Amino acid sequence: MKNTVLKLAILVFMVVYFSSCEKTIEYNVEDIPDFAALPAPPSDQGYQLHIPAFPVPSNFEREVFLRLAIGNSEDIYVSRYEVICRPNTHHFIAYGYQNESADYHPDIGVLRDQNLPDGRANLGLTMGSGALYCGVQEPEYDLQFPEGMAVKIPANSTIDMNSHYFNYTDDIIFGEVYLNLWTIPKEDVKEVLEYDDIDNEDVLFLPKNQNTTITYTETFNRPTQIRQMFAHMHKRGYLFDVYKVGGADDGELLYQSLDYRHPPNTFFDPPLLVRAGEGLQTQISYNNESNRDINFGVTSEDEMGILFYSKITNE
Repeated sequence: MKNTVLKLAILVFMVVYFSSCEKTIEYNVEDIPDFAALPAPPSDQGYQLHIPAFPVPSNFEREVFLRLAIGNSEDIYVSRYEVICRPNTHHFIAYGYQNESADYHPDIGVLRDQNLPDGRANLGLTMGSGALYCGVQEPEYDLQFPEGMAVKIPANSTIDMNSHYFNYTDDIIFGEVYLNLWTIPKEDVKEVLEYDDIDNEDVLFLPKNQNTTITYTETFNRPTQIRQMFAHMHKRGYLFDVYKVGGADDGELLYQSLDYRHPPNTFFDPPLLVRAGEGLQTQISYNNESNRDINFGVTSEDEMGILFYSKITNE
């Protein structure tokens, strides 16, 4: 979308035209419910980023992206992520950019739509790449890393704020997100973490009216020390297991999630070592009760199977 919602006191009624999704949404700004802002960190302890209130039409789901500058003139080390979203959020993800100067990146401060007018994905949409900083699947989230652990974000970085909402009501609802990045001094950092992921996009196929378990294995080409895992699946996923592949602990269950809305964050102490030639296997069970086959996709009526993990990395 090329417009953000402007809350002007003198404006009673507005029509916002979203050029990327070609969908006109009419609403009264006075009908936007109150929403308490997340208190921002003190200026010497972190940064706050905000997706302003945006409408989600009735019986529709909407996924947006908003690239914002953090405002960090130096490298920062994030030891805590704090997020608050308006109700009915499906997920919030904060992506980073590997090459900030690339000319194909979206403009800063311009809201973009993932959805076409019929709700399908806008496959021409560009998004953050090269880094994942935060993934959230619930309205309120507060992740504090163990002492001395932090994610490094380079100086002068931007973040692509990705918010996904679904609206199964007959009225317009509104999405909104606050993200706090709490930082610690570099001298207090003992381990730098970096996020990565494993997904089953290439093999996910769910025949209609069936229970299906999808197994996917990824082999690592270098030794990797993993500190954290959390899962992402959609509403038809009911069991997400992760197993070790290879080595003395081959077949060990490492992680399990039974609720797509509230997947646990599991930390490993000591870190989980996956040697070169070993790997991780996801086994995800889905119940496709619908009368259509389902593939990997971005809407809540599609499915996903993604394991996010943080690993110890050298700066």
